[in-house]
Amino acid sequence: MAKSYSVGKVCAFLGVSRSDYYYKRVTLESEKKEIERAVINCFEENKGNYGRIRIYHTLKDRYSISQHKISRILKKNGLVAKSGRPRKKSGTKPTEQQYIEENLIKNKFEITLPNYLWCSDISEFICYRAKVYVCAVIDVATRRIVGWSISKSQRQQLVQDAFKMAIGRNPNRPEGAVYHSDRGCQFTAKKTKELVEEAGFRKSMSRPGTPSDNQPIESFWKTLKCEMSDIRHLTFEEASRTISSYIELYYNSDRLHSGIGYMIPNEFFTLLCVQKT
Repeated sequence: MAKSYSVGKVCAFLGVSRSDYYYKRVTLESEKKEIERAVINCFEENKGNYGRIRIYHTLKDRYSISQHKISRILKKNGLVAKSGRPRKKSGTKPTEQQYIEENLIKNKFEITLPNYLWCSDISEFICYRAKVYVCAVIDVATRRIVGWSISKSQRQQLVQDAFKMAIGRNPNRPEGAVYHSDRGCQFTAKKTKELVEEAGFRKSMSRPGTPSDNQPIESFWKTLKCEMSDIRHLTFEEASRTISSYIELYYNSDRLHSGIGYMIPNEFFTLLCVQKT
């Protein structure tokens, strides 16, 4: 049976007074509660989108805390992040040799030049009594969504409007820049091709049956659908504002991204631009 020692004996052993002992004890408890409150606040402020890793990167400069401790705090308070993507078994890929020349980027995640590689795609959402189609353009180097458009239909104008926003917001682009997409008819349309080439981009397309070629934007869709608030009860106009707000005010401006060392896309863009000058 373990012995229990009085506070006096503990203080004598440690060489501290009773007042110091109780002061340090209260201080430690106070710090522990402050850290726990900070973890919970970070989780709630990001609407459950942040798990232990992003919370750690948010708080590490203010508190001495480990990811393991953050996990314990989240579990203790019944908090489970929405993030996390289940692994999928990869199927057999079709023969790709004949399409290699059309996919211009082989090592997309080695790109560090802002606006050199843009990936674009269309995704479908459901709102109240309507479908919402969103086309987005992501800058692979910074993970910023540089352009997007929202419509009730997925005609080629949807793609062209998103691209026009992207080039309008980013007038400074490197020579030889690449615009990558899948082989959807909106992206292969003559007007889209002309618009891309007039802006000085080279057109690149994914190989058939190989969605991983367009992985940066596919990853964004998974994140958006996982983290954004439910829009199924909203009107088309309300849903459009919710999507735009998520992209502009949260994803680009406030959310830590694992693909860029847990930095915020807009801040990482600024950092890369400064380094290039």
